[in-house]
Amino acid sequence: MEILFAGLIAVFYTELMDTGRGYQPNPIFWKTFIMTHLTFLLVIPLFSNGRTIGMLLTNLTVTSNNGKKPNFAQILARAFLGFGPVIVSNGLWYFISIFISLTDEKGRGWSELVSYTTIKQKNPH
Repeated sequence: MEILFAGLIAVFYTELMDTGRGYQPNPIFWKTFIMTHLTFLLVIPLFSNGRTIGMLLTNLTVTSNNGKKPNFAQILARAFLGFGPVIVSNGLWYFISIFISLTDEKGRGWSELVSYTTIKQKNPH
């Protein structure tokens, strides 16, 4: 979801700047795309206890494997080690994370494994 938002914001901003260069290899488009990626996948999770925009919208939360609130080191690991490869691989890392979650007995993805966290419903009923 975050990649889609990053692309849409980059397209909107590039159109707003109207450089006449299109999108590729327009540096305005790519700078905006990279900045929104960093914001959505690294900055927002750092300030929202490891939760991405998608998790915020779907009422999911991140907890430590022991059931407590994740500590700062876990949030950093989740943001940089968990989502960093997604940014570097331009989203292809999501497929690896899906494969990992399908093979993990608890269904955890890459970012949960490297940060020792679990995703749960924020307010289960």
